[in-house]
Amino acid sequence: MPMAPSNGMGTAALVLGILAAVVFCLWPLAIVLGILGVIFGAIGRRKVRRGEATNPGQALAGIICGAVGIALGIAMLVILIVVPDDTGNSNTGGGGDGFSTSLVTERL
Repeated sequence: MPMAPSNGMGTAALVLGILAAVVFCLWPLAIVLGILGVIFGAIGRRKVRRGEATNPGQALAGIICGAVGIALGIAMLVILIVVPDDTGNSNTGGGGDGFSTSLVTERL
């Protein structure tokens, strides 16, 4: 009796890739999930080439969705760092919260 195909890596790649693309606002998680999706997809494609799996489409979709999740996560990180806040200062964590700590009043 022949062995059943081992499609776990391709399926895991697809699930992780989709999660990475969906949760890109949580950029650290999206980058990690995307990297795992690409790695599992590559392993799944290798299994398909050796004849151990029967889901090349799922593995490829996992690689693509994982790469998109990585790109969206990095784009979100860049947006958070580069885009200026409402006071006109760039959001680089300079320590200021945009509020003045001194009060100046006029004497009459």
